[in-house]
Amino acid sequence: MDMAASPAGSKPDPALGLYHLLDPDVLGNPYPLYHRLRTEDPVHWDPFLHAWVVTRYADVVTVFQRFSAQRTPTPEQLTAMGMGALTPLAQMMVRQMLFLDPPAHGRVRALCSKAFTPRRVENLRAHIQDIVDTLLDAVQAKGRMDVIADLAYPRMDE
Repeated sequence: MDMAASPAGSKPDPALGLYHLLDPDVLGNPYPLYHRLRTEDPVHWDPFLHAWVVTRYADVVTVFQRFSAQRTPTPEQLTAMGMGALTPLAQMMVRQMLFLDPPAHGRVRALCSKAFTPRRVENLRAHIQDIVDTLLDAVQAKGRMDVIADLAYPRMDE
C-alpha cells in the first residue's frame, strides 16, 4: 500500500465521499457507506477531507505502524480548506488516542491500560449489567427504544 502516492488522476466515486456523513440518513446508519468503502475502495482518497480513509483491518494496522497520526486534519486545517462544518468532528478526533503521535499517544495509552485491565473490567461487569438491565426494563413496556437516547446516553433526571 503506497499511502504517499499522489491522488491526482484518480477519480474517486462521489458516492463514497465522507461528506455523506453529514446527511442525517447516512449519519443515522453509516454502515452501508462503510461496507461500500471496505469492499469497493478500502484505501480511499477522500477529496472532501483531503485525506486517505483506510477501512480494512490489515491496512489500518499498516498505517498505524508506518505512518504518522499527525496527518489527521486539525480544526484549523479544515477551516482553511473551507470545511469548517467538520470542525466539531475534528475537535473530537484530534483528542482521541488513535490520532495521537508519540509521546502523547504513549502517555494516554498507559493511563487507559491501567484503568481497563481485564481484572478491573471484570469487577465492573455486575455493575454495568445492573445499569443496562434497569435501562432496558424502563423501555420494555414501550415496545421500542432509541439506542442512543435510551441506552447509550439516557436522561437520568426523569
